Amino acid sequence: MQTESHDEVELQNRYGAIIRSLSGDTHLQIRDWQLFHQGLAVNAFAPHLNFNYLQAPWADPRGVLDGVALRLRYSDYALHLSHSPSGLIESLVFEVLEQIRVESICPVGLKGSKQNVENQFIAWMQEFMANGGVEGSIGLLLLSIFSTVWVKLNQRPIPQLMQDVVEATRAGLAAGLGSYLVMLKESQFDQVEYAKTSFEITRLISNLIDAEYQNIPSIRTKQKNISNFLKIEWIQPPNLDPKSEKQQHYSAQDTKKSLEQSLGKYKVFNSAYDIEIEAKKSIRPAQLAIYQQELSAQVAKLNLPWGKLTRSYQNIFNTKTLKKWQTTQTEGPIDRRYLTRIATAPLDPILYKHLSQKIEALGSVTLLIDCSGSMKDQRLKIATCVDSLVRILEQAHIKTEVLGYSTSTWQGGRPFKEWRRGGQIPNPGRLNERAHWIFKDFQTNWRKARPGIAALLRPEIYAESIDGEALLWAAQRLQKEGGNKASQKKLILFSDGCPMDRATIEANGEHFLKSHLIQTIAWCEQQGQFELWGCGIGEELRPFFPNRLSWNQESEIPSESIIDWAKELKLARN
Repeated sequence: MQTESHDEVELQNRYGAIIRSLSGDTHLQIRDWQLFHQGLAVNAFAPHLNFNYLQAPWADPRGVLDGVALRLRYSDYALHLSHSPSGLIESLVFEVLEQIRVESICPVGLKGSKQNVENQFIAWMQEFMANGGVEGSIGLLLLSIFSTVWVKLNQRPIPQLMQDVVEATRAGLAAGLGSYLVMLKESQFDQVEYAKTSFEITRLISNLIDAEYQNIPSIRTKQKNISNFLKIEWIQPPNLDPKSEKQQHYSAQDTKKSLEQSLGKYKVFNSAYDIEIEAKKSIRPAQLAIYQQELSAQVAKLNLPWGKLTRSYQNIFNTKTLKKWQTTQTEGPIDRRYLTRIATAPLDPILYKHLSQKIEALGSVTLLIDCSGSMKDQRLKIATCVDSLVRILEQAHIKTEVLGYSTSTWQGGRPFKEWRRGGQIPNPGRLNERAHWIFKDFQTNWRKARPGIAALLRPEIYAESIDGEALLWAAQRLQKEGGNKASQKKLILFSDGCPMDRATIEANGEHFLKSHLIQTIAWCEQQGQFELWGCGIGEELRPFFPNRLSWNQESEIPSESIIDWAKELKLARN
């Protein structure tokens, strides 16, 4: 399992902000180095805009980001798909030609973006050559087409070495391609007319390839695998089906109902053995005192700037503590509303006011901890972070709840045995004894809750994990908590991977628990009453969480995580 460091999270957030700013679309995010739009992955961009190149030493990251943003801003994706050819190589050429058009019409006022996209396109073609992409005639043909169109639309020369490589092929294409180049230049600002000409160019290329390789079946087979044969990473876009396109435009209410129906199909074989309990009640008082002492000693080593962090988290949650006054008091500063009464009744004792000592909670946060066996080795670090974060949030007037989840036994327990005795019916649903732990509730303050938080150190509570049910449980508890502002409610899931309950997976299939968790995440996103965040989420599930906090598994310094989270929450809010 590979976690995301603070630098990775911050860099992806910054890159996402660049794309949103230039494209004008506020619904774009970069998650786990993929682009998402309103929760859906955005793929099938031109190969030189592959997000893997954001970290490549030869690439220009700003060129990749600016190219994607310009494409989203100046190209109609549905229109593009409606004209795109069905062949793999043909659709690749059609895509690259459209991207060249978009980058060529970059406004004069965006000189920096124009230079960035030019640098990236040239760098990609040079890398394509360096990796042997032009050793075959098909690769050489594609590079010649791309460079020729790029030169025509941008009115800029390509590097001399590249000119020398493509010169002979370009000369051979002149007769068939010349008139199309003129038409491309004329329709540079008209996507429909440009698409028609681009389509004709793809037909020209297809005919050339067919004519050269029609009697060589092995070459025709290789065309089906561009990544290996041409050394180009490319995902062909789906065909635009009008019916499926209509079906995708659900209202938010329809989507919510659909998710609830899907969640309703989740089955539990026997819930009689499930528990929901305060974690500290399952531990002997003497042992709990030892855990609390160990946790206190660890927190004392952090040397955290409590005041500074409290102010940081106050700003993140947009919590301005308003002064509330108790009036008609017998002492304190004079209440200005009664200035005239001072002259008429100077002996009146109720002319004063003072600040109220009671401050209402300004937000709510639920910390949900995955207490699976794989998290056991990190329990001291997790407990230290949770205890410190709860203290900081309470000082910032944010109410907190700390919950956890695991199973009471390993490999199924009593439900699993009952299922086996009953004939092992197919698809029985969840087959383990679910355990939901309450380490701290919303009503208990930090000082009184510290023994409960210290219960996170008990090794015996760490078993298997059923994440979807736990996330629903925590979300419903958070929804019941007072306050209606979505920005003031956050649910943070601390987990290191996919759900794992061997008995349930063996009886229902590998994806049973994972699919339920993914549906639950989508359901949480539809609620709109709180924000869902993931911390330490593994690669397999990371793209499904729109908001994520970093977790450096190798670091032994919890204070770094708490400071980093403040930065990440603030960056996401901006």
